[in-house]
Amino acid sequence: MSQLGNDLRADFVEALEEITTLMSTAYEQLGPVPQDHALAQTGLRDGGEIVLDYVDHNEAGVAFEHLLYMVDEPPLVVSEECLEVLARIAKTLGVPFTR
Repeated sequence: MSQLGNDLRADFVEALEEITTLMSTAYEQLGPVPQDHALAQTGLRDGGEIVLDYVDHNEAGVAFEHLLYMVDEPPLVVSEECLEVLARIAKTLGVPFTR
């Protein structure tokens, strides 16, 4: 993997540390998830694995879309530091990012 690829993966891992922690907390606080709840959507509980699988298969754009889905759907409130990492990923990928 190139240095850029390593740096990009490191950014995904950094963002996922916070996002998966927030996601786990949301599930713990909710208890059993009602079917009509935002957290009942596919790809949230195991979203970190999904994101890294996309990254590891050179699908960073799809990984970033899934990462944003994980933030937007519940919705999660992420820190400024995490937003900076997300912006850095977007810049590396050449995609717009506004929050």
